[in-house]
Amino acid sequence: MAGLAAAAIIVPQVLSGDSSPHAISAGESPSGVGGIGGIGGEAFRDTDTSTTTVNTRTVLLAAAKVSTEEPAGSGKFWYSRVRTTQLVQVAPDEYAAKIKKLLAEQDAKKEKLKNKPDELNAAMKEFDKKVHELKTTRLPYAASRSETTDTWRSLGGAAGRRVTGLDVKISFATPADEAKWKQAGSPRLADDPSGSRETLPTGVVSIDNPSLTWSNVAKLPTDKQRLKDRLLSLHKKSPTSGKKQLADYLWQTGADLLTAPITPGTRAALYQVLADSASGLKSSTGVTDALGRTGVALDTTGPDDAGEAGRITYRLIFDDKTGKALELDVIEAGTAMPLLQQTFETTGYVDALGDTPAQ
Repeated sequence: MAGLAAAAIIVPQVLSGDSSPHAISAGESPSGVGGIGGIGGEAFRDTDTSTTTVNTRTVLLAAAKVSTEEPAGSGKFWYSRVRTTQLVQVAPDEYAAKIKKLLAEQDAKKEKLKNKPDELNAAMKEFDKKVHELKTTRLPYAASRSETTDTWRSLGGAAGRRVTGLDVKISFATPADEAKWKQAGSPRLADDPSGSRETLPTGVVSIDNPSLTWSNVAKLPTDKQRLKDRLLSLHKKSPTSGKKQLADYLWQTGADLLTAPITPGTRAALYQVLADSASGLKSSTGVTDALGRTGVALDTTGPDDAGEAGRITYRLIFDDKTGKALELDVIEAGTAMPLLQQTFETTGYVDALGDTPAQ
């Protein structure tokens, strides 16, 4: 789950010497999914009382069945339009001022204690502690930053395109949170939304599986046992496999693959593999994503940064009529907004850069 949570959560860059907070991407986004936070794209939704907890294995096997009924697609590029919303962890200007002050104090300590290694080492540990506290102290109000990203990933040897920073918006969990922000002087919470930028997308689908690329995932097995064997082999080779239980690895990799150009047969086999490892997973029907689309939520939990178990919920919402992924959420217990949310507005094959799939 670490790949998903780390995906695009705003954290300050200190070791690089850059004092501004950035959206950190592993390969370009949380895991390989093009980015996972208010909801409706803009504010965290309340618990939906219309949802119903159901047998997870049954739901996954049903998803496998509908996946086989979906037509296969093809094209030179895999296009995705993703709305990413993430909790604002720091106000950039306030953080920059505080980290600049800490760095100045650190330089002074280095000079003063340069001939006293023990005292200098203790001072550096104290500096690291203060930086950690600065990075992990939450704002006194809940706000999120949303933006849309259009990506064309080449499925052959051509260059792709990734346009970020579209429709940037700041939202608050409640009017009271916005009032607290104004009382704090209305600090800047995001980069200037006046323009977007283009980059080349990376070729890796999942940070847990460097060998899975956008151009080869369509060749994954369509038989359950063969796909399971392949995933077990990948788990053993994964750079993070030693830190993850197999069930966690399968959930994360499954979420990555469900947003990639896999065939309907592979999608069906993947749901069957997940059904066999459904222990610890919770599923609910009648769940709506940020666009109001209804589907099935597949949840698993993990510890927070402090190691407290069950504090973080990782949620995949998929369309139970097609088996396709709709949204990925990372939610911390007791928070008014998700840490991270990725809503897959449009995905599909196209033959040229700039084209979008027919709806």
